Order: sequence, then structure tokens, then C-alpha cells
Amino acid sequence: MSESDLASDSAASGADDNALTRLSREAVDVALAGDIKRGLALALEANHRARAAGDQRAELAALNAAARCHSLRNDAIHSLAAGVDAAALARKLDDGVALGHALCAIVNTSFTFKLLGECEEFVLHAIDEGLKHGDHDLESRARQAYGVLLGDLGRFEEARSQFELSVQAAGRDGRASLLLRVEGSLAHLLRKVARQHADRGEADQLGAAGSRALEEATSVLQRAREQRVISVEMNMTGMIGEMHWLLGNVDLGIVETARAMDLAQRSRQPANLPPLALRLASMLRERDRFADAIEVLHRGLNAAETLRPTFRIAELCQEIAEVQALLGETVAATDWHERANKEREQFESGRQMAAGFLKRLRADLGHSSGD
Repeated sequence: MSESDLASDSAASGADDNALTRLSREAVDVALAGDIKRGLALALEANHRARAAGDQRAELAALNAAARCHSLRNDAIHSLAAGVDAAALARKLDDGVALGHALCAIVNTSFTFKLLGECEEFVLHAIDEGLKHGDHDLESRARQAYGVLLGDLGRFEEARSQFELSVQAAGRDGRASLLLRVEGSLAHLLRKVARQHADRGEADQLGAAGSRALEEATSVLQRAREQRVISVEMNMTGMIGEMHWLLGNVDLGIVETARAMDLAQRSRQPANLPPLALRLASMLRERDRFADAIEVLHRGLNAAETLRPTFRIAELCQEIAEVQALLGETVAATDWHERANKEREQFESGRQMAAGFLKRLRADLGHSSGD
């Protein structure tokens, strides 16, 4: 259905609720299929029209659609804002599925704030709502978020189990783009395993895990290109670059990571640039390409500045300080080091505020469930 058809539908008395709900659903489908920018525009339009009509259920659908589109862009702050509003409205309207989707958006922002343990209750609540209502989309999304959380906590086997269940739920949902994104997260789990072996200096295990991660990422990448899901293509390209680097092929790692940065730039997904810039700069340092590393780090920093609060700003400033020191620019290195410390303090302040919000939300959910 086109936007003009939806606009015509909404002109009819009593039809606007259905039209706006369909518009919000279309926004999510479009974003999942790869056109996140257009999906977000549709979600914001649905929200504007729902508010103008005073239709709270349509507004709730639009808020969740916007939160999900922001999350797909890795835009944590806007996703959190929309998710908070959606959670409050979902509780007011006693809509369990909508609350589950709002909680997924909030959980995804916890990675930005490094508040992993604080949000496990939320994702379990979302999984329960998906199962209770037979909503395969919500179940898949919540299990995917839980798998990411468990992987970041180093609970790899539990994470794998959640991803496998998420894949099954995505298969029942029937959207190929949803399944592709879950499989991308499963590939990233293999990357985390390989990175752990690298950190521990376990060369044999790294070789096996890295090769497996490369194989899986290459498979997902091929399908992402076929389906034109640029965000997944970018993520898998960046992962392939990192795996080549960990396996000792620095030059190929540089090529693939630079390609991923270009994809992020072209697709206007700034949240992906800071971590890619940090990895690429480390590779360039190994090749004594310090000036190139500085340029890449500033690209990442410019993107990170638009995403406050994020811990990436402090990391980028610290890395710039270290490269400046290698270049013999001691004054500049000191300035960047001082800025990194200030950025850490500023981020920690925002992190504590977010932790307070999560604590209040947990209390609200416990109260509403009678616990």
C-alpha cells in the first residue's frame, strides 16, 4: 500500500486508526528491509497524524515504530526517548505486546550506556509477552536483544541458544529481512568468541573461531547484498575486516574496515562510524600510518559528537592522544588526554542518570505485575 492510499483511507470517518496502524507497520517493514531512513520518516509521519487525531493506540504503534527505526540506525538516544514514551503509553493502555517492543528499544540502548545487567529483567519480560500473545516478531526481537546482551556478558552458550530460538521465531514471522538480521547477530556472537581468544592469546582457538566467524559473516553478507539491506551489509563487512585483522592479515583488514566506514557514511548511519574508526586506526598504527589513523579517528569523533552521550567519544579522544604522542606532538597529546578524562566524567554522569531511570522502570513493572 502506498502512502497516498493510506492518506485516502485516513480521510474516511473511523478509518484513520487502521490506516495509521498500517503506516506504522509499514515503517517497520521498510526499515527492516533496509531503507531505514524512509522507515523512520513513515513512523514520524504516523506519530504526527496520530497525535493530531488524538488517537493514543495509533500513537503507541507509531512511537514503537520510531523507536525500532532509531534502534536499527544504532541511534540509541532517540530510540531510548521514543521507547520511554511508548512504555509509559503501553502501560496506560494495558498493551502487553506494545510494552514488550518498547522494552526491546530500551534494552538496546543499554549497550550504549554499559548497563547490561540492569536490563535483563526487561528483555525477559518482553520475551514473555511475545510468547503469551503468540507474537513471533516480538519474540524474535526480544530473544535477539537477549542474545546480544548475553554475548556481551560473555555467556556465549546462553547467547547462542537465544539466537537459535530467535531464528525460529523469525522463521514463523515470515519476513526474510528479520531473519537476516538475527543471523547477522549470530555471526557477531562468533566474532565475540574469536575476540576473547585473541585477548587471551589462544592462537589455535582464535584460528578456528575466526575462520568460522569469517565463513558465517561472508554468507550473511552475500544475502544482505542480494536483499539490499545496507545496514547488515555494513555490519558484516566491518566484522570481516576485524576477523582478517585478528587472524594476522592486517592489510586486508584495513581494506574491508575502510569499506564498511564508507558504507556507513553513504547510508547516513553515524553510530556505526566510531567503533569502525577505532578498529581501523589500530590497524593503521600497525602499519605506521599515523597521519591516516588521525584522519580516521577524527571522522569517528565527528560522528560520535552527534550521538551524545556515548562512551565512544572518550575512547576516540584517548586514541587520538596516543597517536599524537607517537608523532611526537606531546602538547597535543596532553590536550587530547585531558579531554578524554573529561568525556569519561561526562559520560559517567549520563550513565548514572540512565541507571536511575532503569531502576524506576523496573519498580513500575514490578508494581504493575503485582510483584
